[in-house]
Amino acid sequence: MHQNLHKITFLFLLFFTFSSNAQTSYKKYGIEVNGGLREYHGDLGSALYFKNSPDYQGIGGAFGMYINSSFDVNIYGGAGDIGFYKTVWDVQRADYSRVGFRSRVTEGMIGLTYKLNNGYILDEDVRFKPFLRAGWGAMSSVSKFTPLTLTPEYEGYSLDRSWIASHWNAGLGLKIGVTDAIDLVISEQFNYSFDDNYDASPYMPAGARLNSAAEGNKPLHDIYAYHSFGIVFNFGGDGGSSYRIKDEDGDGIANKFDMCPNTPENYAVDTVGCPMDDDNDGIINEEDKCPNTPGLPQFNGCPDTDGDGITDAEDNCPKVPGLAEFKGCPDSDGDGITDADDKCPLKSGTLEGQGCPDSDGDGVYDHLDVCPTVAGIKENKGCPEIKQEVKEKIKLAAKGIFFETGKEVLKTESFENLDVLAEILNEYKEAKVIIEGHTDNQGDDADNLLLSQKRTESVKNYLITKGISPERMSAIGYGETKPVADNSTRRGRSFNRRVDFKLVY
Repeated sequence: MHQNLHKITFLFLLFFTFSSNAQTSYKKYGIEVNGGLREYHGDLGSALYFKNSPDYQGIGGAFGMYINSSFDVNIYGGAGDIGFYKTVWDVQRADYSRVGFRSRVTEGMIGLTYKLNNGYILDEDVRFKPFLRAGWGAMSSVSKFTPLTLTPEYEGYSLDRSWIASHWNAGLGLKIGVTDAIDLVISEQFNYSFDDNYDASPYMPAGARLNSAAEGNKPLHDIYAYHSFGIVFNFGGDGGSSYRIKDEDGDGIANKFDMCPNTPENYAVDTVGCPMDDDNDGIINEEDKCPNTPGLPQFNGCPDTDGDGITDAEDNCPKVPGLAEFKGCPDSDGDGITDADDKCPLKSGTLEGQGCPDSDGDGVYDHLDVCPTVAGIKENKGCPEIKQEVKEKIKLAAKGIFFETGKEVLKTESFENLDVLAEILNEYKEAKVIIEGHTDNQGDDADNLLLSQKRTESVKNYLITKGISPERMSAIGYGETKPVADNSTRRGRSFNRRVDFKLVY
């Protein structure tokens, strides 16, 4: 029966030959396999830390599940031999004998693991993760004793015994991260049994114990230590990495490469972890209302090109300093009409005059008044009316303009009349003159048209010599197209050969 129980317990252990000693929220479950040495310490003596031999091999493991950053829950155990032998003087035989025991011990427990990489003592994602562990459960042992372990009065005592007893243990260890899913584990585990009969002592009376005089009558609470090395396979959880790169601001740049380690959450960063500033104006994109245009801090990264205190986006005149009441447009003359809508932006005017005044008070606003400083009439665009006697004087002077026959050369008797025209133009300085040339129908039409044009230009050139601006004069030749008399008579043809002058504004 005891052998069957041992087999069942051993199979139970093999099923749980999986463990994790420091799971994380990223890898909530783990399985471990391990192996190592078992050493005895009890009533018969001590083999702890290779003090005495023998040391026996064992295997172990457990299944672990994450509870929180500090604790895991584990089901774990092990199987293997423990034992102890020594040479003693047998009084009955008067000789030295080798006495002791060897026991096959299997244990299974449930316990808690306290992780030092809990974020308080060490960072959770460190590679070297120390831990403490304690648990409670049961153990099964099958022991073999040397015959001389017993005194003669106990000769009937069995040399092979089996026990099942409650059991608890405590230990410590170190998990070493290899990858996200694999860790190496080094651990030290001390096991205590509440019924430590596997070494045949203190199950017997004190007088029956080995070398009772040397050991004393007080029984020891037997311990066996398990020094192990194993491998852990981590799995489950949310699929993240248990070895996250340290990135305190969560911007995707590791702390050791992050030049701006305190970047606010969800801010776009460059390759060194600093917030992006696409327009290089010193204001990061997330705080820049105009992220693609260089701007000023006082306008949250938006520009004010004309420096009038109004951002370009709200400025109807972004390149010219203006006023807030006119949405950034200027009013240079202060008449309440912006320069863009003011026909006279440098002279204060009225709304009716589209920003212009009527300087000479003739009812024609300055922007429409050709003679803004001299009162005139609307028909002459604000210029004075040309007197009738002046018109007659012009007409008379025009009749005294003569040219060489068939040529554009002025005759000298024309000069006096042209001087009269120059005087009139100097009097009416805002007026312009149209010089029209005409011929009779004698000769080729095209030649007549060309000749009339040349003759008007001769008149214009003469007036230029008298100080009349060429911009005030237009010279047009009409040839024979505008007769004023009958070309079939000599008298009529003489009237058609003429130069006319028209004063206009």
